[in-house]
Amino acid sequence: MEISLNKVIRAISIALDLSQMSSVDGTNIIEEVTNINYSKHKFMNHSLRTCYIAIEIGKELNIPQDKLQAVYISSLLHDIGATNFFNVSHYSNDFIYEHSIIGSSLTKEFPLFNNLSDIILYHHENYDGSGPLKLSGENIPFESQIIRISDLIELLFNETQPSLVQKDRIVQWIKENNNRVYPSNITEAFLRCSRKDIFWFNLENLNSMNFILDNVAPKINHNLTLYEFEKVAYIFSDIIDKKDDHTASHSLNIGELAYNVSKHLKYDEEKCIKMKIAGLLHDIGKLAIPIKILNKNSGLTNDEFNIIKSHVYYSKIILDRIEDIPDISDWASNHHEKLDGTGYPRGLKSHELSEESRIMAICDIYQALTEDRPYKKGFTHEKTFRIMNDMADKYLICYKALGYLKETIGYNDL
Repeated sequence: MEISLNKVIRAISIALDLSQMSSVDGTNIIEEVTNINYSKHKFMNHSLRTCYIAIEIGKELNIPQDKLQAVYISSLLHDIGATNFFNVSHYSNDFIYEHSIIGSSLTKEFPLFNNLSDIILYHHENYDGSGPLKLSGENIPFESQIIRISDLIELLFNETQPSLVQKDRIVQWIKENNNRVYPSNITEAFLRCSRKDIFWFNLENLNSMNFILDNVAPKINHNLTLYEFEKVAYIFSDIIDKKDDHTASHSLNIGELAYNVSKHLKYDEEKCIKMKIAGLLHDIGKLAIPIKILNKNSGLTNDEFNIIKSHVYYSKIILDRIEDIPDISDWASNHHEKLDGTGYPRGLKSHELSEESRIMAICDIYQALTEDRPYKKGFTHEKTFRIMNDMADKYLICYKALGYLKETIGYNDL
């Protein structure tokens, strides 16, 4: 099985932008060196716009195709370490330093493009050495330097204003920081781009016309094997679980449990791995949920619960972007559906729910009931299965799938 790397990267960038939008809470997060206030910026499509700017600058510099591919991928993923740091307790230097370190660590095991980790690590370094890791000049990876200026241009961009109205302000700011934050050759490349109205019109319309990025992006012909995609899924399960204070290793455990049930049913190995990946990614939509709601220790209001419910919708949106995995996307995003049609988000009924989706729902409920949370101790097997048996009696979850789980873990409730 082959999975398009390009589609995986684009899906991940959507998840990262959703996460940054949901994490900014009106706080005064300021990067001191450049004096840009992140809290006034809307982060939807931040990765896409940063990527578009970086590609145009890279092309203007006539960099080799392999470097342009690296710029494309790393600019889409440059904030992968920021998913847990856009919140009220993290300011300027802490945020900049920590998310660079975390982003680098997360991407060390990323399949292909072995320099991705270093590019992300140094994407906040300044040419004069005043960045968080104190790297300077040509010691900073060239791709990181391109992302640095592109990220700042995107942060200066105000999507509520016509692009040409703000062109002069942005260009002037870039000129003022030449040879301090980025080198003059990259500044000049941006200035050449900025003279073309199409650059600004594309930047303005990218959020509603994603094909703009498709038209300029370098061709990425690399495909991931299922096992390489599994590595990506592990990276994101870690990000998901770290965002939610209540679920230390929930996604990881669901992935293992779904795999074990699949092995018990003698599914072939490829399908077992797919089930594991679905478990690892089933809550990826939680990246779109505001932290203050996700981590609330008291009871949720109806409005807050409705926001929480949207996470499975976003899981489907993100995973459907990877067109090569429709089965994994369905299994992952159906875990809150119920046999009687009262589940969410699609209100599917029994005849619309596959065995795999039913197993995923069982694994999710079992794991949620048995694991410790900050506000409660995990239930015993006896109490857990009393609750789940009652749910099966009410035609909410599948008796047969519940039986598969009990057989897999060796539980006998007689």
